[in-house]
Amino acid sequence: MSAKLQDNPFALLFCSVEDAEQFSKQHQHSPVHQQPVQDPPSRQACGSEEGITAFLEDLLLVTTRLGPHPSPRVLLTDADALTTDTFQLLLFDRLLLENPNVNLIGPGDEGREEAGRAEVVVYLVEVYQRCWAARDKPLSHVARQVQAAVITNLATALEQPELYRGQHPDRQLVQVFLTGFGQEAAVEDLAIKLTQHLAGQGTAPPALFDQLLAEVTTQLGQCCLMTVNYHLVDILDFYASSPYLATLITKTPEKLQRARTGRAYQNTPLGSLLSISCLPKNQADPYEFFEKPSLQLDQTHKDTENSIWRAQSNINSRIYKLFYTLLKVSPEAKVGLLTWVESCLEANSGRAGMWNVEGIGGLLGATYVCDGFMVNLGAVMLQLAQPFTQDLKTAKILKVDPTYCAAPKEISNNRMSGAYTGNLGKQTTLIPHPEDSPRIHSKTYSFTSACFFLTHRALHLGVQVVQQKLHKLYQELGRLQQEFQDTSTQRSSVERMRSLIESQTTIFLSFRTAILEPNMAESILQFLGASAEWLVQMALCPPDQCSPPSAVQDVKVPLPDDKDPHLFLQCIPEFLVETLTETISALRRYNASLLDSSVSSLILPHLMSFIIVFMGSPNRMNNPHLRARLAETLESLIPENANSRGGLLLGYREQLFATHPLSTELVTALLQVFVSIEMTGQSVAFEEKFNYRRPMYEVIKYLWKSLSHRRRFSELADEALSSMESAKPPLFLRFVNLLMNDATFLLDEALSYMSKLRESQKQRESGEWTSLPAAQREERERSFHLTTVLARYHNMLGAHTIQILILLTREMPQMFIHNTLVDRMAGMLNYFLCTLVGPKQRTLKVRDMEKCQFRPGEIVSDICSVYTNLYSNEAFCLAVSADGRSYTPELFSQAYDVLYRIGRASLAEEIQEVARMVVKAREIHAIEEDIAADAPEEFLDPIMSHLMTDPVILPSSRLSCDRQTIARHLLSDQMDPFNRQPLTMEEVLPNTELKERITAWLEEQRALRAKQAHARKEEMED
Repeated sequence: MSAKLQDNPFALLFCSVEDAEQFSKQHQHSPVHQQPVQDPPSRQACGSEEGITAFLEDLLLVTTRLGPHPSPRVLLTDADALTTDTFQLLLFDRLLLENPNVNLIGPGDEGREEAGRAEVVVYLVEVYQRCWAARDKPLSHVARQVQAAVITNLATALEQPELYRGQHPDRQLVQVFLTGFGQEAAVEDLAIKLTQHLAGQGTAPPALFDQLLAEVTTQLGQCCLMTVNYHLVDILDFYASSPYLATLITKTPEKLQRARTGRAYQNTPLGSLLSISCLPKNQADPYEFFEKPSLQLDQTHKDTENSIWRAQSNINSRIYKLFYTLLKVSPEAKVGLLTWVESCLEANSGRAGMWNVEGIGGLLGATYVCDGFMVNLGAVMLQLAQPFTQDLKTAKILKVDPTYCAAPKEISNNRMSGAYTGNLGKQTTLIPHPEDSPRIHSKTYSFTSACFFLTHRALHLGVQVVQQKLHKLYQELGRLQQEFQDTSTQRSSVERMRSLIESQTTIFLSFRTAILEPNMAESILQFLGASAEWLVQMALCPPDQCSPPSAVQDVKVPLPDDKDPHLFLQCIPEFLVETLTETISALRRYNASLLDSSVSSLILPHLMSFIIVFMGSPNRMNNPHLRARLAETLESLIPENANSRGGLLLGYREQLFATHPLSTELVTALLQVFVSIEMTGQSVAFEEKFNYRRPMYEVIKYLWKSLSHRRRFSELADEALSSMESAKPPLFLRFVNLLMNDATFLLDEALSYMSKLRESQKQRESGEWTSLPAAQREERERSFHLTTVLARYHNMLGAHTIQILILLTREMPQMFIHNTLVDRMAGMLNYFLCTLVGPKQRTLKVRDMEKCQFRPGEIVSDICSVYTNLYSNEAFCLAVSADGRSYTPELFSQAYDVLYRIGRASLAEEIQEVARMVVKAREIHAIEEDIAADAPEEFLDPIMSHLMTDPVILPSSRLSCDRQTIARHLLSDQMDPFNRQPLTMEEVLPNTELKERITAWLEEQRALRAKQAHARKEEMED
C-alpha cells in the first residue's frame, strides 16, 4: 500500500509514507469509542471557530466531537478539531474509511444513509452539492474551500483508484454525471471545475470520460425522435464547451476504425444524435410513423407531420449548437470536427450509388449510415453555412474558393491548411481537366470554403438520395394503384396488393416528411440560391484572372464568350448542380408553395441566371444530362397559374421570365440544350432524351405566350432561313429537324402500342388467358400493364410535340415549307392522319383509352391544325399530294367526318379548303411532270432523276445536281456523293448557264402545251 500512497498529495501531510499507511489502517478498523456526551457549545456568531466547525460538520457530515449532534455524523477519533486548517486532512481520513457506518453517531435515521455513504465519489459529490446549496450563505467562502478539496480528492480518486479498493471511482462518477447532468446545477458545476483542475495538471483526460461518452452514445442510440433524453445531450454540450474534453467527441474509437465502414459513424457520439429521425436507423427496423395511412384522415397526417417537424427541428438545433461550440472552443476541436465530417462523408460516399437509391443494396445497405443520419447532417451543415449564404447582397459567398476540391489531400504528410476534401478531388467536374496537367489550387483554405463544399456533399449523400427514393416510391405507388385497379376482380391478389400499397405509402409519407421540415427546406433554398450565384460568378470570371472575384459583378447581356472557360470550372464537382436541380424539382413536386414564398423571391433571380448561363453552354458545363436537367429546373420556375397576364396581376415568377436581365438569352439557351441532347458525342439513351425534352416542351409553350420571347423564336427562324445551306446547320433548323423526328417516332410508337393493347385485350376478353398456367397468366398481365404504361408515355409526349408544331407552323410557316423540310413535313402529317382516320383506325380502339391518354380526336384535330397553318403555300400542297405512301383523294374527306363528329366544325371547313388546294397543286404538278418527262438528260438531277430547278456545280467532281438534292444529302453526309470528297453547301457553285437553259426550255414547253390545248379546245367547239 506504501507504493499506492506514495503519489497521493495528502501523504505529504505525514512525516513518511509508513506513517500515512499506519494512520490509514488505524482509522479504517478502530471502533467507535463511546464517550460522555458533551454539552453543546453556546450559540456563537457564524464567523466564530465553533460556528465554522458546525458549518464544516454540516457539509462533510463528519465530526471529531462526541456530540450531541442534530443529525447523524461519522466520528473521526483521535483527530484534531475540525477547522478550516484541518478539514482537508479529515476529509481524506473520511474517504479512507472502508465502512463509515461503523463510525456513525447521532440520533435518528434521517441523513444516516448520506452520512455513512461508503462510495467515495458519491460521497464527495453529495458534499459538493451541500456546498453548492450554501453558496449564498454567510460562510460561502468556507464552502468554496470545501468544494476545491472535493475536486482535488475526485482527481486523486480518478488518477489513483487503487487507493479505494473495490470502489471503481470512474464508474461511480459516470453514473453521477448520467443522472445529474441537466437536472442538478451542482453536478454540472462540479464537472466544469473537475475538468479545469485536470486540464491544469496537463494530463490527458482520464478513462472515465471515454466511458461516460460511450454510455451516452449507447443510450442516445436507443432514443427515438419523440423520446430523446436531452439530459444526455447536455452531457455532450458539456464536453463540447470544454477545450480539455472537446476532441473526445470527434475521436472515432479504435473498434469503429477497424470496421472501416461508413456505418461505423452511426455509433459515434455525434452519429448517435444525427441518427434520430422519423426514418428507421436500420434497414430491418419498422417505420415509426404513419401506420395504416389509408385509415387516417388527411388532417391526422398533417398533425403527425407537424409533430415530427417540431421534434426534428429541436434535435437539429441542439446538434447545430454542439457543432458550433466545437468549432469555437479550440483550434484542435475545430480540426477534429471538420475531419470527422470529412471522413464520415468519404466513408459514406457510396450512398450516392444507384444500387442504394434503387433499394437493391441488400447487405451493402448496412455498410452506410441511415438516411435520417445524412439528412440531419445536411440540415446542421446548412445552419453553419447561413452566415455566408443568407444575404446574397453581400459578397460573403465569394469567399468560397473554387479550387478547394482540387487541393492535394496531403502535402509532405501534413494536411493542407483548411482543406477537408476527402474524396472530393476524385469527383467529376463541370469541365474535364487534362490528365497530364495539375489543377490550380490555393495554399490555404478558409472555413467558409470547407463548410460550403462539405454542406454540398452532405446534401448530395442525404437529402438528394432521399429525394430520389421518394420519386421512385411515387412512381411505384402509381404503378401499384393501377395494378390494384386491374386486379380488383381477382380476390386472391386484392389483399396482397392493398397491404403492399399501405406499407409503401407509409414509407413515402415518412420520406416526404423527412426532407420537407420547413426550417431545413427554407435553408436549402437559400443555400442553393447562393450556390447558383457563386457558380455564375465563377463562370463569368475573365480567363486570365487567377484569383476568385472579390466583388459580385452584374450579370447582363451579352454574356462573355465561352470559348475559353475559366480553369475554376475544372475544379468544381458537378454534383453541386445535381443537388441543385433535383432539389428544386422535388420542392416543386412536394412543396410548391415554398417557391412562392418571400425567401424564394430573393433566390429565384439567381437560379434563373445560373440556368441561362450554364444550360446552353457545353463549354461551361460539359455534361449534357446536367444541362438538360437545368431545363427541368426551369420548368419548376414556371408559375403554377400562368393564365393571368399583365398589369398588377403579373406574378413574381412571371416577372422573372419577362424582366430578368438575361431573359433575352432564354430561348437560345433552351434550344441549344434541346439540340445538344441529340447531337452530343456522349452516350444518351435513345428514349432518355424524350424524358429530358418533356419539360422543355412545357417551357416552350409557356415562353410562347410572351410576345418578346415569341419574337426571339421568329428571329432565330429568320437567321436559319438565311443560312440554310451553311456548313454548320443553324440552331433553329437543327431544332425543327429534331422536333419533327421526335413527333414521328413518338406518335408511331404510341400507335404501335395501342395496336398491341387491342390484340392483348381481345385475347384476354375471349378467355384465352384463363387456360394458361398461373405463372404464364401473371406474365401476360405484367406485359399488358407495361404496354399500357408505354402507350401512355408515348401518347403524352407525342401530343406535346404536335402542340409545339402547331405553334411554330402558325408563327413561322416559311421554315417548314423550305425545300429541305417540306417533303418530310407533308409525309409525316399524311401518315398519321391516314392511320387515325383511315381503315387502320379500327386497330387502335381499346377499352378505357383515357387510361393510355390516347385521344385520337384531339390528335386528328392537332394534325389538321398544322395542315391549315401551311396549306397556303403551293410547295406544301404539292408535297402533300406527291406523297405516294399515305395520301389518297379520300384522306381529307375522312378527316372532315372525324372533325365534325368531335365538334370541330370550323376546322372541318378549313380542312376542306386544304383538300381543294392540294388537288389544285396536284393538277398543276401533273402538267409539270408531263413536261419534265420529255426533258433532256442533262436537265435531270443525277441522284433523284427529276428536273432540276436550281442546278449547282459540285467543286471536286465538277458534276451538276439540284441544290435541294445536295442540301438534303449533306444533312446526313458531308461528302460529295460522286467522289466521296469533303463537301459543304458553301462550296457549291451556282450553274447559272444550265439554269437559264432549263428555264428557257420550260417556258418553251409550257407555251407549246398551251398552244396545243387551245387548238384542242377550238376543235371541240367546232
